[in-house]
Amino acid sequence: MSQDITTALGHLATRMEALRTATLFQALGPDRILEFAAYDTPVSMYLPSAVTDLIQRSILTSGTFFEAHMLSEIRRLLPPRPVVIDAGANIGNHTLFFGLICGASEIVAFEPLRTVFPILKRNVELNNLHQVRCINAALGAREGRAALTHFMHGNLGASAFDLGKDAGYDVTTIDALDLQRCDLLKIDVEGSHVAVLEGARATLQRLRPLVWIELRAGRGEVETGDAALQALGYVRQRALGPTDFLYVAAPGGAG
Repeated sequence: MSQDITTALGHLATRMEALRTATLFQALGPDRILEFAAYDTPVSMYLPSAVTDLIQRSILTSGTFFEAHMLSEIRRLLPPRPVVIDAGANIGNHTLFFGLICGASEIVAFEPLRTVFPILKRNVELNNLHQVRCINAALGAREGRAALTHFMHGNLGASAFDLGKDAGYDVTTIDALDLQRCDLLKIDVEGSHVAVLEGARATLQRLRPLVWIELRAGRGEVETGDAALQALGYVRQRALGPTDFLYVAAPGGAG
């Protein structure tokens, strides 16, 4: 097959997928709410930007949770009625899974983007998850302010912040929560992982939760994240995906 034909077929496949997405999006109706079942549990997901946003589009076209395979693995490791911190909650995909499917008794969901935070809150409300506390702030090593440095219309979850600049976004810490229990800390913060871990030092040393963290190898995050977690008495248990890793408290580690 010639290169021209291969390229033409690739363009055709892209256009057909775009048409399928647009058709599914229109089928949601004016409320833009997708309803599906997972683990025999009804789920409602508000997806206002599913045509353009990577995560929302994936949920729409697959008809289930984004990163469902990793969520399924985590579910098997959690105790009954776990307490979960969702650092980088985006529209609430993982938060809804923890609440509806894992039966979490308490979830604290952090999302700094002002345009995304209302979507997170609506998804929590749509599913009657009264045990979820939504916080419109970035996470760092200390409380303060931050600047938005990277915003992708096509992938809202890839937005990034400069935690050292005061430009209108609140920054808080996980330790400021002063939780009495935490079973899972999920971190997806686009390069701010070291600062987030520093701001969770007391929580991690006191409560020793599982840590599910995104670390991107191409940006040197695997080395920095691994070093920060080792310093806190954690060891990598396994990879959950190409950029996602599960860490557990080391026996006899810092505590």
